[in-house]
Amino acid sequence: MPQAIVRKNVEKIDGVSRTWFEWSREDPAWLKTLVVEVEFDTDPNEYEFRRSVMDAIEETARGVLEEDTTMIVSRLKVVPRLT
Repeated sequence: MPQAIVRKNVEKIDGVSRTWFEWSREDPAWLKTLVVEVEFDTDPNEYEFRRSVMDAIEETARGVLEEDTTMIVSRLKVVPRLT
């Protein structure tokens, strides 16, 4: 099954382990969330937190969604990979 272009591009970022979509219902519509799993702690007070990766995720997702596809994504969510 082909993967969405926004997922392909975000997964190329060093520090991103995988992506997926989640759906939530907020009347009157369904909202699509792009979930990005990263390979580091997402607590900004932790030593291994990587602000540059967080910024790259946002910039890449926004750029692809605005310029390369007609897909609508309502939210962006970044989560740490559970070990």
